[in-house]
Amino acid sequence: MNRKIQRIVIGCMGWGALTAAAMAPVSAGATNRYCGERAKLVKFLQGKYSERPRAVGVSGSGKAVMEVYTSEKGSWTLLMTMTNGKTCIMAAGHSWEDSDKLAYLPKS
Repeated sequence: MNRKIQRIVIGCMGWGALTAAAMAPVSAGATNRYCGERAKLVKFLQGKYSERPRAVGVSGSGKAVMEVYTSEKGSWTLLMTMTNGKTCIMAAGHSWEDSDKLAYLPKS
């Protein structure tokens, strides 16, 4: 499991933001996906990692909204909010770079 997700999960548990039931994986094969209330996950990401919204989009099926949160230090988290209101951490990592800052990409 990604160390950042582990820290988020442990921090949320200690912080009281998520209950044990909300921490259950979405499915047996989705071990890195933890779900809970969107507001609590966003508040935790902002407080613990200084991550702020960077991008948002609707999935092709129209059944979920995807959000990318990033920090100035380069940490990032991808959240998915489904039509039933449940929000899940889909991925997280480090070394985020905005594409306009990457030297090897052509300027548009």
